[in-house]
Amino acid sequence: MRAPSLRAPGLVEIFLGSILSVVLGAVVAAAILLLKPVEILKEAPKDKDLDATKIYYFEGRKEYTAGQRWRFKRDSLLQGHSVAVNEDELNTLIEDVYPKLPVESAANKPKPKAKGKEPAKKKKDEGPQPFIQTGTPNFRLTRDSLRLGVVYYVNVFGYSFQVVAQTEGSFEKPKDDEEPIYYTPSKLYLGSLPVHKLLVLKGLVFKQLVDTFEFPAEIEAAWAKLEDVSVVNRELVLTMKPEAAP
Repeated sequence: MRAPSLRAPGLVEIFLGSILSVVLGAVVAAAILLLKPVEILKEAPKDKDLDATKIYYFEGRKEYTAGQRWRFKRDSLLQGHSVAVNEDELNTLIEDVYPKLPVESAANKPKPKAKGKEPAKKKKDEGPQPFIQTGTPNFRLTRDSLRLGVVYYVNVFGYSFQVVAQTEGSFEKPKDDEEPIYYTPSKLYLGSLPVHKLLVLKGLVFKQLVDTFEFPAEIEAAWAKLEDVSVVNRELVLTMKPEAAP
């Protein structure tokens, strides 16, 4: 009997196999980080330190009475005046444009405390749920940056989970004076995945997130007339160009 002929893998095969292994490993690692739960908080706890191995999402305030001032500032902005708005007012604006979804309201309701063992109640048939539902965006202001976050509610074969997209950055003036000021993220996370470390993918992912939202035409027209946008002491300062004022 002849011994079976054995052939060692060629250099090209070894190279391609190594590349495929690296790519597959990177995709799996990215998927794990993407689906890793992010803890949603209003403020950092005062009685304990945050876990350095976890990613947190801090929601911005939306106090109803304070937020109503936005409507007066909006009218002033549309008339060509500079204004400074806080996160209560920003979140009032965004909820006017993108009201909260039923799934968001249900997710934010506190769960009732269990009193003994009670028979589980059957859930009403709510019909098929969309594959992805986009939550209401949320703004949070620091001393010198703007954080923007949104929760995506994903439903796959009846299994529901959340993916938090959040970014932190500042504003830059374009080289062309005719172009509007734009927001530049310095950090961008999808779930626990640090997209800002993925080089060219950072811009692509951020563009996909931003392009899903639109503001009223009158707000966009006023934004195009701004000379400067900055965050100062947890306020977003919108400065109009001198020629835009009446």
